[in-house]
Amino acid sequence: MERLRAPELEPARAWLGTTRPLRLRELRGHVVVLDFWTSCCVNCMHVLPILRDLERRHAGRPVVVIGVHSAKFPGEAAPERVADAIARHDVHHPVVVDDGLAIWERYAIRSWPTLVVIRPDGTIAAVAPGEPDPAALDTLVRGLLAEAEAHGTLAAAPLTIPRGDPPPPRPLAFPGKLAVADDGRIAVADSGHHRVLVLAPDGEVLVTIGSGRRGQQDGPFAEVRLDDPQGLAWAEDGALWICDARAHTVARADLSAGRLHTVAGTGSMGHVPIASPAPARATALRSPWDVALVGERALVCLAGSHQLAALTPSADGGWTVAMLAGDGREALVDGAPREACFAQPSGFARAGDRLWIADSETSAIRELDLSTGDTRTLVGQGLFDWGAEDGPFAAASLQHPLAVAVTTNGDLVVADTFNDRLRRLDRRAGQVTTLSLGTGDESLREPGGLAVLADGDLLVADTGHHRLVRLASDGRFKAELAVRGAPPMPTPADEPPPSLAAAPASRWFDLVLAQAPNLAPGRARGQLRLLAPEGWKFNDGAPQRLALEVSRRSDLVTTTDRISLPGQGRSDMSFEIDLEVAELPTSEVRSELLVRVDAVLCGGDPEVCAPSQAWLRIPLLLTQAGDSAFTVDLTLATPV
Repeated sequence: MERLRAPELEPARAWLGTTRPLRLRELRGHVVVLDFWTSCCVNCMHVLPILRDLERRHAGRPVVVIGVHSAKFPGEAAPERVADAIARHDVHHPVVVDDGLAIWERYAIRSWPTLVVIRPDGTIAAVAPGEPDPAALDTLVRGLLAEAEAHGTLAAAPLTIPRGDPPPPRPLAFPGKLAVADDGRIAVADSGHHRVLVLAPDGEVLVTIGSGRRGQQDGPFAEVRLDDPQGLAWAEDGALWICDARAHTVARADLSAGRLHTVAGTGSMGHVPIASPAPARATALRSPWDVALVGERALVCLAGSHQLAALTPSADGGWTVAMLAGDGREALVDGAPREACFAQPSGFARAGDRLWIADSETSAIRELDLSTGDTRTLVGQGLFDWGAEDGPFAAASLQHPLAVAVTTNGDLVVADTFNDRLRRLDRRAGQVTTLSLGTGDESLREPGGLAVLADGDLLVADTGHHRLVRLASDGRFKAELAVRGAPPMPTPADEPPPSLAAAPASRWFDLVLAQAPNLAPGRARGQLRLLAPEGWKFNDGAPQRLALEVSRRSDLVTTTDRISLPGQGRSDMSFEIDLEVAELPTSEVRSELLVRVDAVLCGGDPEVCAPSQAWLRIPLLLTQAGDSAFTVDLTLATPV
């Protein structure tokens, strides 16, 4: 089979994390992992720790990770904004800033995130969209290193990549969410420092929650470990609720006792949406980003599973977690709890029986009626619609908002993050206006947190400027809130990466369909024919399952999540995949369907039965003149 040579990483707007551009030809002899990402994408954020651990496992070996930042939103495309994202997410490998998705197109990438693994001979070994399994990625890299070493083509030592200087120390690093207590104390998520600070109204640090070391650890505040904390909410008893986004947990800080304990989440990232009620501590969550307290319940934005969840006290003294709204699809759909869809919900505001959500990836503000559970959209059109237009709700546009707050007169103020501004939503008039902002030192840079003070002023986490600022209700700049007395950050510790279980296979995708099926709006049906390897058959007693995910444009293509059939006792079987294609916003749209096959095969001499898993990537081309059916054949690998 002919191997495809990896194109060079050009044209590039800039190279970051290195003092000079890199060329793939100088990386011959290395295994190169390209990470096509965009800084707004929560799934891309999930990949970064996996790559960080990969780099640590193979330190001193010829393995190089290079980020390719291919921006979705205009507001995140500039090199200086990408540099902010690199610092914010602790990215230590080089990143090339894609020039208008040109590198993306050269590699025929179709979704964020996508990894491309390049062999030491410069050819492409794997292309895998979505969040990779860490063990499968590590197994693939180890296999490529061993293959090149056996052939004598492996570099003797890794290329030395010159890095830039680290940023200077500062009291805050990329502050996220804010919460103001009735007595005026301010809680701020010092996200880049992996801690939460409680401030006096004048900015003096009163309490520090977190040691400053990344991780997930309960206990006394000085020993606590957090990882990119975000959402905050003060409880009536004086406790502080914390959404620890990259530790995938929700915790409660008891300020009187000086201790933090986890309420929900296991400390590991979940891989499925929240469904029926389950014990909260035993349920793996995906990037909880904000929290609002309503009576005994804690409502949580699960940015990573595109859902809203509710935590409720249980009889055993713990908590139960259940879906509040959203079925897990990434889309903008209004309606009842199980019909509604969200896309990276990242901020809450609440008044009475109304809950407002900053739905960042659809650049929308949504409203949930707590009495009925129904969701409706105030501002926003969809996953690929954004802008900075004022006017009636139906015509106005935002760009990746991360926070929303209720003003003293009942209007909404939105941190319109990638537009670097604040917007006001007049609920009575149904109008969006832009609050007046200054220039220079009085401007904002990717604001990510908001709070309304008792006197009506606005307190803003000016995330990109690493500060808190106080604004008048009309947006006029009043003052920066100087944070004083923040403890210095500890010296980074060189800790070993987590251990990995053995991966059953050395590749991700057993088949990548070269020719995309062309589908028209309406119902479509795909037929997937599975073939057992020679000498094997499908077990007659075990069920064979397909897990389906629309990894690109899930707002336009929907399907069932899973398909199951009884074993067939023969060497082939067929599955039917029903798709629904919505009306298209343009004449041609590219989508993608990922399929995971779990089967049990029997064969060999003597006959044994063993599990077999296969991954299939089906690119889809959506056009008005498309078809309504397609067929794919997939031969499973021999079990090992």
